[in-house]
Amino acid sequence: MSRIYIYSTLSNDQRYQLKNGTSVLVTGKANVANKQLVTPKGMVTAVSEDEFNLLQENIVFKAHSKNGFVSASHDKQDAETFAARNLAPADKAAQDTPETARRRNAGGAKVKDAEA
Repeated sequence: MSRIYIYSTLSNDQRYQLKNGTSVLVTGKANVANKQLVTPKGMVTAVSEDEFNLLQENIVFKAHSKNGFVSASHDKQDAETFAARNLAPADKAAQDTPETARRRNAGGAKVKDAEA
């Protein structure tokens, strides 16, 4: 049985409950800095074909897919490259960047860029 790779730009891990009583954990943490201060733009999770078929019946997975936060492929690719080409850049839980803070607070607080 082949594997299917689920690519995600969700900021948090997401556990989807399946109709057969099990669940699938799709790795999140995209657009969230890790301990090394690296901020990945996309994450990937491998699932079986059976799990993927059941995932497609899950209402939350369908909503995430429709909104462009998750997508699936038979080919394993670099998660960040796949996310940049095929997925929404970030969900509302992503950490603010100077750019997103300026957009959100157009006339509000001043945002300074870090100096190199």
